[in-house]
Amino acid sequence: MKTHDYPGIKDIARLAGVSIGTVDRALHNRGRVACDTKRRVEEIARQIGYKPNLMARSLARKSRTTVAILVPDPVQDEYWQQVWSGFESLFSISEHQGIYVRKFFYSLDDQDLFSKFAEQIINEKPDGLIMAPNYPDSGLKLFKECEKASIPVIIFDTNLPEINPSCFIGTDLYQSGMLCAQLLEMITHRQGNFAIFHIDAPLSYSHDMLEKGKGFNDYIKNNNSKRSCLSFMIDSQHNMEAQLDAAFKNNVAGCFVSTSKTWIIGEYLKKRKHADIKLVGFDLILKNIELLKEGWIDFLINQNPQQQARKSLNTFINHFAFHEEIKADEYFPIEIITKSNLMSV
Repeated sequence: MKTHDYPGIKDIARLAGVSIGTVDRALHNRGRVACDTKRRVEEIARQIGYKPNLMARSLARKSRTTVAILVPDPVQDEYWQQVWSGFESLFSISEHQGIYVRKFFYSLDDQDLFSKFAEQIINEKPDGLIMAPNYPDSGLKLFKECEKASIPVIIFDTNLPEINPSCFIGTDLYQSGMLCAQLLEMITHRQGNFAIFHIDAPLSYSHDMLEKGKGFNDYIKNNNSKRSCLSFMIDSQHNMEAQLDAAFKNNVAGCFVSTSKTWIIGEYLKKRKHADIKLVGFDLILKNIELLKEGWIDFLINQNPQQQARKSLNTFINHFAFHEEIKADEYFPIEIITKSNLMSV
């Protein structure tokens, strides 16, 4: 009898209109699947007489695929803690499919450590790499070495213009910056300038900060705003309060923070009792959430770091375990979070 006479997971996926990975999770209770999808998959499997190929599954578990993950140390920053929890949530599934995760944590203050791990990754030649390239030069060099070795690379959180990865997963940084400018224009009623704060950028402005800042500035320029945009680099390790005092002498009416450290500006406004200055920033970390509830932060853009990480690793799981093609790019929706809708996130 020919091989195609035996119905398999691909047949069920085609008939159910879902991915092969979804069928696998539904049939073997690995990961979350919507109840109606699970019922539909199970019913189609029963109707076509699907029988799991136990020998093939056993052989698959004996072979091991390695995926390297290169990200900032989650101990240093709550944003990256959320990222790592997203990866960790899929480890049991990846291990079951014979996919071994090799983690490399670098410091946002130590480019040499990033470069050291990059060299180690190339020497080990993993089957795939997931990385957040916070150091542009080193990130580009690592990507080119992966290209030479035919190692697929998934970039998440921020991409670099020189890199064309197998897949980018994240939000549109430029559009996020434009949206923040639009929000500030809507809620800022007093006269004054807008201040863009880049806090603790590695080396100089990182690509994500530049893209967000560019989007912000372009919106102001292209929409006949009468406000000026001022940019400030803030180093939280060196007399930060003096840096902020100097910045706010420039008649600031609204603030945009390009990172998850929006709380630093929020706490400053609270301490100085600047309730008339509006503030927009990024990410649902605890300090940001508390200041959003208190009204010192007006809007947060949720970049969904946990879901970005899950999607990145799950893409490789589906690729290596079920031979699904890697899609070129996947942009997450830009979520606007306010005090009113915070509980629904």
